[in-house]
Amino acid sequence: MAHTDRGRLVADAATAYARVSRLLDPLRLHVWEEMGITFPQLRILFLVRRDPGTDLRTLAQRLDVGTSAASQQVDRLVDRGLVLRSEDPDDRRRIQLALTEKGEEAVESISSASREYLHTLFERFSAEQLRDLIAAFDTVVAAAAESPVPHLTREHQPTA
Repeated sequence: MAHTDRGRLVADAATAYARVSRLLDPLRLHVWEEMGITFPQLRILFLVRRDPGTDLRTLAQRLDVGTSAASQQVDRLVDRGLVLRSEDPDDRRRIQLALTEKGEEAVESISSASREYLHTLFERFSAEQLRDLIAAFDTVVAAAAESPVPHLTREHQPTA
């Protein structure tokens, strides 16, 4: 295969992946809007869900925003009853974050809406197509594990 053919295949694969990943955007946006959650707030909910007890400074670093910006978004989530702030018993200066029951339900409803939609789509696939798709996804995940995500400049990422 010529180099340009491979380059075209890589570009086409990236385009196809982007098209597939965008399929969930309207569904997710609808659920987020129904809940009144912004994208930065959603990122916080998923990060706190993945790492309960994380502190505000760590959260701000993961979001690549200042502590003040992260704190403002967390304040809004606390006000809505989705996140709980508490002092670390070992270091009172450290503020720990956790999802409330309502926050867990919000994250789960977003996740389950996506899963249900994908389940509906994948029901149309043959067993062989599903096995091929799973193998392709596994390959993407393995490649991603070996290739760190490049640091994005602020102009290329959502802000909190």
